[in-house]
Amino acid sequence: MHICLLPPEILLHIFAIHQEDYGRLNSRATLASVARTCKIFKEPALDILWKDIGGLEPLISCLVACLPEGVSEKNTRGMLTIKRPLLNGEWRLINRYTQRIQSLRVFTTQLDTIDDRVVQALISAPSLLLPNLRRLSWHDDRECFVPLLRTLLSPTITCLKMNSGSSNYPSLLASLGAQCPCIRDLKCFYDGVDSEETTDAICEALCGLKVLLRLETDILNTRALYHLAFLPSLEYLHLILSAYDAGEPQPNCISTFSSHFDQVRFTIPTPFVLSQRLNNVRFFSCRSVTVHVDHDDAPYDPVDATELISSFSRCFSPTLENIYFEFDYPIGDIVEEDILDDDPTFALRFDAIAPLLSFSHLINLDLDWICASAIDDASLKIMAQSWPHLENFFFGSLARWLIPPSLTFVGLVHLIHHCRRLRSIAFPFCACPVDANSKPFSETIPNERITTLFVGVSPIVDPISVACQLHTLLPKLTSVGLLAYDAEFLVPPPFEHFEDGWRRVNDFLKVLFTNAKMKRNTGQAPLAHVVDLTDPGHSAH
Repeated sequence: MHICLLPPEILLHIFAIHQEDYGRLNSRATLASVARTCKIFKEPALDILWKDIGGLEPLISCLVACLPEGVSEKNTRGMLTIKRPLLNGEWRLINRYTQRIQSLRVFTTQLDTIDDRVVQALISAPSLLLPNLRRLSWHDDRECFVPLLRTLLSPTITCLKMNSGSSNYPSLLASLGAQCPCIRDLKCFYDGVDSEETTDAICEALCGLKVLLRLETDILNTRALYHLAFLPSLEYLHLILSAYDAGEPQPNCISTFSSHFDQVRFTIPTPFVLSQRLNNVRFFSCRSVTVHVDHDDAPYDPVDATELISSFSRCFSPTLENIYFEFDYPIGDIVEEDILDDDPTFALRFDAIAPLLSFSHLINLDLDWICASAIDDASLKIMAQSWPHLENFFFGSLARWLIPPSLTFVGLVHLIHHCRRLRSIAFPFCACPVDANSKPFSETIPNERITTLFVGVSPIVDPISVACQLHTLLPKLTSVGLLAYDAEFLVPPPFEHFEDGWRRVNDFLKVLFTNAKMKRNTGQAPLAHVVDLTDPGHSAH
């Protein structure tokens, strides 16, 4: 054997790469074979083989293999059972494998294969069953398995996900601080009926988690949310808010999240929930926020976006850098039912967007699902001047809104002129060439950072002239993205004719980009400088 293969660290790295390349299921048989090859390979191969376990089957198989013949069997219901308690020597043999487990995922279907005697044996282990467990994911709400869950809760756990509706869940949460003091990432979801007991339990649990960095939960009501503000280490919060207690009494004092707080994500059924549940909450130093409105089958209502933006602006300070709004509507069904027609009431007006202007530190803004057809060039200029640090701007281009946009090429020029850090843009506009010698076009410095421009469903006139002007403003742009047209999403005239125009833009952008690159390499002037193709009056051949 080559000397390079002798260090266990090298072998661990090789076996980990093999598992990553071939997947856990495909690599398990190979690693098991390698472990039986020689003593040098055995320990590193077993470490990788047992490091991440999906389900209890490997653990139960190990338990059965360590027992003498006849001690374990299948009962009349086909479930695994054992005839007597395990001896200390048998536990020592099992621990040689279980001490390697660092990640474990347990689902209801996996627990259905074992009976009460096996569960009792695991609970009765003389020492910690999984002494080096780091990540645990538990998905079962039956009372009979709660003791097993308690057994698996190790002081070494740093990431825990629990999904349960058990009545013992509140007391289980309350004991987390003592059992798992090192938890940094907690996801806890409760399928039962919320009560004051549940709220008090989660409050007590959170107060005991002194190093918690990330929390994702659906069981926090306003009372518990107030306590979150005092967690010393929390950096990321994902709240899945329901409407069941949206109208509950609010605390008299304001809950303020301090400077350590970095990111927050809300999943809400309606914007009303956000405004009611977070009325007295302030995230004064939060840098990034995502709001996901999960409407299921509810029809689109432009008032939703207006209320959401208004409520949102009250919760966060001007230091916010990243805003992402997600509206989960069934876009295909909406289009087929003609809900997204040319009714101008669907379009958000500038006063609905205005509350966001105070966020002067914005770097990323995603308002891509809204209908922005009422926003004109003058409004976009104000927005661009308010957000000079923007790097990514997504605004109303995601859906096939059939209301013609009010924005024109001039609006795009305003955005490029005032937001010099932009890297990607997505918004619909009427793409018609403009006078290159007039303001603001003549005063705008070309942006060489922007490589992505997405136009959604945008009208276009004179594709070649538009391509030339895009190349003048965005010399690194090689193509423009647009919504695909297919049989599932029918788009009525004249929108169905725009695709061909934008494809011609893309073809010509590639020619211009390649020509400019060749001219730079040879030290000559690019084609666009030799012949002024940006002039709308130029006749392109």
